[in-house]
This record gives sequence, C-alpha cells and structure tokens, in this order.
Amino acid sequence: MENMKGAETIECRATKWFYLRVWAMVIMFGVFLVLFLKDWKVGWPTKNEVYYTYKAFEEAEELFNGREWSAEEWESETGKREIFPEGDVVLPAHVDRKARWPLQLCGYEGYRNSVVEEGNKTIPPMWASYTDERGWSSAIPEKSYDAKKIQEQLYYGVGSGVLLCGALFFLVRNSRRSMKVDGEAFYAPSGERVPFGAIRRIDVRKWRTKGLAYLFFEDASLSAKSKGGTLKKSKVDGMVYGQFRKENGAPAEALFQRILQNFKGELVELVEDESESNRENVDNSGPDHQVEEVPTQE
Repeated sequence: MENMKGAETIECRATKWFYLRVWAMVIMFGVFLVLFLKDWKVGWPTKNEVYYTYKAFEEAEELFNGREWSAEEWESETGKREIFPEGDVVLPAHVDRKARWPLQLCGYEGYRNSVVEEGNKTIPPMWASYTDERGWSSAIPEKSYDAKKIQEQLYYGVGSGVLLCGALFFLVRNSRRSMKVDGEAFYAPSGERVPFGAIRRIDVRKWRTKGLAYLFFEDASLSAKSKGGTLKKSKVDGMVYGQFRKENGAPAEALFQRILQNFKGELVELVEDESESNRENVDNSGPDHQVEEVPTQE
C-alpha cells in the first residue's frame, strides 16, 4: 500500500515477545486465582477438619492411658466428646460442627487392642486406619487456620482475578493495534496521527537498549488554545510492536528509520541525569501508547 507521495506504509503489529510475556502472566494469574480460591473454599477448611480430628485421636490416647477404664465408663465418656472446639472454626460446609468423636475411638475393646498394638508408634492408635478410610494422609497435621487467614485467601484470589482480567485486556487490546508510518506521518497504536512536520524533538536514548523512543510534536489543537505552545509526547515501542529480527526484515527498525529520515529537529542521544530521564519517561508497565503533554523546552 502506498500513500500520495509513493512511500510504502510500514506497519508493525504486536510481537511474539509481547504475546509470550502476556500469556505467561495470564497463566500465572489464572493458576493463582484457582489455588487461592480452592484454599479459601475447600483446602484450608478441610485441613482444619483433619487437624482437629487428629487432636481428638491424640486426646483419646492420653485419656485412655491416664487411668484404668471399664468398657461402660470409656464408652460413656468418649460418646459425649466433640471433635471441634467452640468458637469461629472454619470447616467444610458439609461437616457437622457438633460432631462427636469417631466411632473407632468409642468402642472399648477395639480401642484397647489398638493401643496395645500401636502404642509405640509416633501417631495415635487407629489414626492410620481412620485416615485410610477417609482418604486423608496419615501424616501429622501441622496446624489449624483461623478465619482471618482463610478469608485472606479469598482476597488474594480476587486480586489475582483482577490482575488476570488486566492481562487479558492488554492481550486483546494490543492484538488489535499496530503502529505504522507512511510518507507523511507516524500512527501510534492509540490511533494518534503524528505528522513528520510537527515533530520537534526525538529522544532515542533507549532505542538501542530497550527499543523505546519518544516523539515530541506540536499539536495544532493545543497550540490554538495555548499562547505559550505545548508539545505532546508519543512513544515508539519496538519491543511490543514489530521487533528487530533481521530474518523478518526488522520492521520496528525500518519504521523508526523512516521517522528519522523525515525529521529535521532536535535529536536527544546522550544519556542525561536520572531525574531528567524519569521526567520524560512514559509508563511502560503495559503496552499502551497513549500520548501525554509535556512543556516545550526552548
């Protein structure tokens, strides 16, 4: 495609480098979202159930070894013991908060035999067989989780969801954008048209290292409203759009060279002090190429 001056239009679309980075963020935030919500809804409440059930088995062993019991006394005492303590203990929705000790602990003969056979183990008697029935690990649970800690998992999950939506937004938006030049102007991804004749200064200090350059140009609509005049700034981002692969024709470099060939103003090439660099820099946290105003330097 050629414009009125016969110059071919160079168009740079979102690069593989951009897609790899954004898809990596999408996958990462997606995994975080699933894991945090799983811990909030199921994972940590289930760990609480396992922890307090283990404590019941541990308490039963101490209770049994603390004195001599008759079958009637043992079954009466254990039959009224509850697994979970009173208070704000977060448990899976299907679990009865008033659940009594498991039946394995309440049968005197069976529990006594288990104490004799398993009394020397590091885990309480009957814990291994009980966890096998429930499909739990027989490992000793480390701790319980209070309501505040579990609620934090929901907040982290929501935060991950917001970041996931942000990454998807940039993915979709930038996949539909491009930056390009023809014989008369540079067209930013945002749609801003920057005529070559309006460009007054180009900052190329980060072009070789980061593929970033900034165009400072006059805007007719702003000049008409302001006596002192202002310059607007537009970013040329060769890493997000075009890239520099020679086998692909280095489209970003070709686009920027077209701009330089049609430019007659001030070229900023030397690295200045840090404060000056930060003042002129545009936020590059996302692949957006919005144009912002800066004061004219004369």
